[in-house]
Amino acid sequence: MNISITQRQLFFLIIKTQIGIGLLSLPSVIQDSAGGDAWISVLGSGLVIQLLILVYWRLCSQYPGMNLREMSLLFFGKYAGKAVNFIYYCFFVVVAGYACTLYVRLIKVWLLPLTPSWVLLLLILAVGVYLAVENLRVVARFYEVASILLIILLGISLASLSNETHISNILPMGQSGMAHIAKGSEKTFFAMLGFEVILYFAAQSKDTPRGLIRTISFANWFVTLFYAFFVFICLIGFSQDALSKVKEPVLFLLRGLTFQLFDRLDLIFLSIWIIPMSATIVSYLCMAGKSLTKKRSAYQRMVWFSGTLVLVLASYLSTRESLDTFSKWMEYGYLVMIAAVPLLMWAMSFLFRSFYKRRLT
Repeated sequence: MNISITQRQLFFLIIKTQIGIGLLSLPSVIQDSAGGDAWISVLGSGLVIQLLILVYWRLCSQYPGMNLREMSLLFFGKYAGKAVNFIYYCFFVVVAGYACTLYVRLIKVWLLPLTPSWVLLLLILAVGVYLAVENLRVVARFYEVASILLIILLGISLASLSNETHISNILPMGQSGMAHIAKGSEKTFFAMLGFEVILYFAAQSKDTPRGLIRTISFANWFVTLFYAFFVFICLIGFSQDALSKVKEPVLFLLRGLTFQLFDRLDLIFLSIWIIPMSATIVSYLCMAGKSLTKKRSAYQRMVWFSGTLVLVLASYLSTRESLDTFSKWMEYGYLVMIAAVPLLMWAMSFLFRSFYKRRLT
């Protein structure tokens, strides 16, 4: 369970967890608030995440070799710490179930409309559990190899520039005002989640504190610029009225492209995109297992059990017509689990430091 990973592997663990289904609908979601300045909202969200990452870094640097489960036991005590870790476990299982539901709905709409949802769920979770039960180094190596596909995705997206584009859609910059840009950043923040893996995976990274902050910051800004690029090409490719009516504008941008050797680039793009989406499920299954266990045998059993819970939850959610209410509660939960609790630990770390200094004197 304590097998170390390199800083490069940590980088790919972070970006592959963050880059998921949220990107496909992000341009239409945030343009309602920020309009042509939606790409600026993405950069603003990256800045907010960077501030939160600094808190994560301070915790990981002050308590090297400890992940969030061990920090919870340290800060909150044996019993309260176990309760906090159990809440984290439930939270990660719910996130994985919610993500699976969104993935299945997307695949049914665009690729396999006649395939039953439970079949798609079984396939996604079978692959996710199969990989998650391995040690972190194996998972990181898979992410590292699979990240080559991001280059292919960028290449496919560049083909959309052959369509008619209108740079005037984003001019003049700042026309939406700071309040609307900030509201767009709030929506973008929830589409870029996944960076909380730092609190679990950084403990196994062979890196100095300075190297760690460099790695996790680079990962954050890579994802931020990656998202900003796709939002930008959608803004100049669609009018604001059209963008508000399209649910997955990234795919629609590629739908009409046809070349001599390739047809329906949107389906090719989505087929490749399934791998990053599946990687997000693997990461949350890993964090669910690590939040309650330390021994490898117990961790593997916990991953299998978590996969079963995710299957049950996703099967239930797939029967619901709308997930808007559930999604809103998920956002509140995210703010507590990935922001409020780590910030509380960071504040408590100063008290711990003062306590130890008094003990030494």
